[in-house]
Amino acid sequence: MKKPTKLEKIIHEELQKIEVDKHAVDQVRARLDRMAKDGDITKKEEVEIRRNLENVMNYNFDDKDYAIFLGSFAPNPNSPLYTDTNKYDPGIPFYQIYSNDGVFAKDSTGDEMWAIVRDGTLKTVMLRKSVQRRSANKARNDDGGLGVDMPIFNFDEFMQKRKQERLQRQQAVARKEEELKKLKQINGVWWKVDDEKEVVHQKNKPNNFVKFDDIITYPNWDDETKEDLIGRMN
Repeated sequence: MKKPTKLEKIIHEELQKIEVDKHAVDQVRARLDRMAKDGDITKKEEVEIRRNLENVMNYNFDDKDYAIFLGSFAPNPNSPLYTDTNKYDPGIPFYQIYSNDGVFAKDSTGDEMWAIVRDGTLKTVMLRKSVQRRSANKARNDDGGLGVDMPIFNFDEFMQKRKQERLQRQQAVARKEEELKKLKQINGVWWKVDDEKEVVHQKNKPNNFVKFDDIITYPNWDDETKEDLIGRMN
C-alpha cells in the first residue's frame, strides 16, 4: 500500500473537522491526492492552502453560499497534470484534472484552489484559474461564475471583518443597555440620569433638571425613587 503523502495526511485530518457530504469528500480527496503527487505543490503553497482550509473548516458560517480562495500554485512543467494549451487561455500554464463522476465538470483546470461552502457546509475543494477571479461572483457557469452569495479572496480579512462586525454589534447592544439603564419613568414622565453633567433631567426637556447633590432633598420624589436614581449613576 502506498504511503500517504504529507499533504494527503493534512487534508484527511482537516476533513474530520467539518460536516461535508460524501460526494464532496471524495472529490476533495481525489483532487488533492493528485495535486500531492510529483511535487505539484511546493511547501510554501501547501502551508498556505492548509492554513486557509483549516480556518474554513473551523469557521461557523451562516446559511449563505461562499466561494473561498485557498491558495495559488505555480504549475510544475514536469507534472502529468501540466497544460499550457487550453483553448481559452493559450500559453498560460495550468493543471488539468478530469472527472467522470457526474458531480462536477468533466474538465477541472486552474492554477488556484478554492473551497465552496453552501448552507454552512463545505461542499468541495476545486481548481480554478486566476483569470476567473473577475467572474467568481457571477451566476454559476456565467464566464466561470460560481453561483454564490459572496466570493472571498482573502479569508483572513474576511474573518477579521466579521470579528469587528460582531464586536461592533456587541458594543451597540451594550450602549443601548447603558442608555436604557439611565432612563426612569417617574409619574408618567421619562427622566434621564446624565453622569457627565451630574443631573437628572426630563428626557425631552433637558432644561428641567435636578442636580445629583439635590436629589436627596428633592420634595417631588419618594425615597424609593431617589434610591433607584442614585443606583443608576456611574
